[in-house]
Amino acid sequence: MGMEKVMAEEELEKRIDISSILLCLCISFLLLMMISFSVYLLFITPIDETCKKDSGFVPPSNVPIEDGRYFYSFCKSSLKAAPGSGGADLPELGLVAIRLLRDNTTDTLGYIRQLIGKKGLDPSVKRLLENVCLVLYSAGVGKLTDEVIEEYKANKFFKALIHVSTVLTSSTACEDSFREVGLVSPLTKQNNDAKWLSLISLRIMDMLEK
Repeated sequence: MGMEKVMAEEELEKRIDISSILLCLCISFLLLMMISFSVYLLFITPIDETCKKDSGFVPPSNVPIEDGRYFYSFCKSSLKAAPGSGGADLPELGLVAIRLLRDNTTDTLGYIRQLIGKKGLDPSVKRLLENVCLVLYSAGVGKLTDEVIEEYKANKFFKALIHVSTVLTSSTACEDSFREVGLVSPLTKQNNDAKWLSLISLRIMDMLEK
């Protein structure tokens, strides 16, 4: 009887030891998960959140995101290279994106004028540059004023959304005008940059409104 009691006590101690080990393992695992998640949060920046492919942002139907991977790459590289983006929060990134878009459209407008004045330019290309792209980009640059930026800063996104969408539509229409008549656009890079920068700006405002 005494022997059975000793064996029972030893068996109980073994079970307690196993339970303690399992409990320690569970606690260690939870701590590891918490540490890992904390480290993850430290390295995830507003730029990563803005540019990720699964944000739920739906672009205008006439301007699909053909390649989500390219958008992610363009978005990250453009925002990270921009002055003032380091350590910026989401609203500040929106300002960075709008200013990048304004600089892009201003530079493109100057380049269009330069191309129009170029000797030996295909008359059909020149005609589209003058009658379509110059008109559209002039309107686009005129829309991205300091007033729009001030409205954005005041969280009044309606005007900014309209004007950024205008630039988006203008750059797309400029590029399409060449393709529709079988001509090679001399502004493909500029139009694509304007499109992607517009989409970045719209995405940020969409995130801020939620």
